[in-house]
Formats: sequence, C-alpha cells, structure tokens
Amino acid sequence: MKILRKTSLKLVAFLIFVLLLAGCGSSASSTKEIKIGYQKSATLLLLKENKDFENELKDKGYTITWSEFNTGISIMEALSSGSIDFANAGDMPALFALARGNDFRYIASEPDSSAAEGIVVRKDSNIKSLEDLKGKKVAFNNASIAQYLTIKALETVDLTVDDIETANLGPADANIAFEKGDVDVWVTWDPYMTVAENNGHIILQTAEGLVPYRSFHFSSAEMTEDYTDVVEIYVKYLNQIGQEINNDPTEAAELMEDVTKVPADVWKVALKRSENDAKFIDDEAINDIELQAQDLFDVGLIDEEINLDGKIWRPEN
Repeated sequence: MKILRKTSLKLVAFLIFVLLLAGCGSSASSTKEIKIGYQKSATLLLLKENKDFENELKDKGYTITWSEFNTGISIMEALSSGSIDFANAGDMPALFALARGNDFRYIASEPDSSAAEGIVVRKDSNIKSLEDLKGKKVAFNNASIAQYLTIKALETVDLTVDDIETANLGPADANIAFEKGDVDVWVTWDPYMTVAENNGHIILQTAEGLVPYRSFHFSSAEMTEDYTDVVEIYVKYLNQIGQEINNDPTEAAELMEDVTKVPADVWKVALKRSENDAKFIDDEAINDIELQAQDLFDVGLIDEEINLDGKIWRPEN
C-alpha cells in the first residue's frame, strides 16, 4: 500500500508539472505579433520611433515588427495576403487594390489635403489656364491620383485626355523630363510639387475643388474582428503624432530629409499644406471614397464598380 501511495503521489506531481508546462506554453503562444507595413510618411516614421506606442502594446502582450514598402500597390497586396496587419497608402492605390479583388479594411483617414497635389507648368510656359492644356504633353502616373486629377481637371473645360499628349512617368522620371522640357506639364503631389515650385515652376491648379486627396490607414479583417484594442491604440497614436506635426513639422521634416534626401525646408512646406492627424473613418471620408470609386468606374479606369460593403470599419463607440 505504501508503494502504491508513493506511486500515486509521484503521478500526481508529474501531472501537475505537465499542466504547468502546458500553461506556460499556452501563454507564450498567445503572444500576438503585430506586423506593420509602412511607406515613407512622416506620421508612420514617427510612430515607428514612438516608445509609448511600442510599450503600450508590449504591456498588453503584443510584439511589433515593421516592414517598409516602396509602392501603394505592393503594400496593399501584402496586407490582403496576410503578410502584414496594418498599412498606409493613398486613396487611389487603395481603390485600385479593391478593384483587383484585394481584401482589407479602411480604419482611419488623414484629412483631405487637396492643396498638396496639383498641375505644374514650366516657369517659361505659355500655359496660363486649363484650356491651354489642349495639345500639350502632360506627365503623370497611370492608375494614380495624378491621372484622376488630370481627367477631372480637363472635364471642367470640356476637354478629355484625347485632347492632350500623355506621358506615363513616375515622379523621378517625370521630374527629369519636366526639367529638360521634354514634357510641358507635370501632374504630381508633394513633396515633388513643392520641389518644382522651389525651382521656379508654376502651380497652375491644385486639386482643391476638383478631387479629394487623402492618406488612409488600413488593417486586415482579422485585426478589426479579433484585435479591436490594437486597432484603437494604433489610430490613437497616429492621431497624436499627426497633431504634433500639424503644430510643428520641424522634427518630422528633418526625419523625412534623412530618409528621402529631400531637404527639410521642402518637407516643412509640404507638411504645412496638409493636415496629418488621422481619425477613425467619418462620413466625410466615406463620401470621398464613394465619390472616387464611382468616378474611377465612370471614366473607365476600372472595369467594374467597386463594392465597399464591409470594407470600412468604425469603432462601436
């Protein structure tokens, strides 16, 4: 009997030890890695350096990894595939991603910054109005906010893209072609617009009154369904950092100079042209998304209408 009792005690002790190990293993495996994708933007770069943000998530049992992306297309595809949990991009890359069948959720928007995008003409140009664009060579990115602005601006003076000569060029190539005089007009956004203006060129028309121009923040469906606390913390810090940039863009401008080699003075002007404090998606932002989605279909830039059902997330409170 004594031997049986000792054996039973040993068995119980062993089972308790196993359960303790299992509990430890369960705790460790429950730690969620939050994967944030980002493009070079002042808000996201400052968030990346923000220790309060990192520590708040760490205290809740999360870890953070960061991945840099060079284009809106690549970051939205990574988000849709599950490679990352959060992303930032402009309005057009997001809508084109939805048109391609990508799946993600809009969670926050920075305010409309139409003054930060425009149509630029050379300093020696005889182009004085939108009507004068007829027959001119205009550079812009296809499938971008610049192409959208070009189409909408031409519409206001009863012209279409058939009335101009187009050059599908990214910002770097467009800048070279514009400075050499190989194109007459460059439709672009900041900081490139401010760089061109500093070089003496003329902003013929900004996007104000023509098209909305926003930066958005996105998450995977999983984050909005299972990790709403993380989504809310994420947007809270984006808003705080954005307000700091609005109040004084100096630190953000210097950081952007380090990563882009564009002078901080240029970035100060560019950042002052926009508001940078992200907020949860509101009715105004939704209206802009719906307007742009319909416009893309109406002008033939996408083949099917975009279905936004379930793509926009807002907190319950």
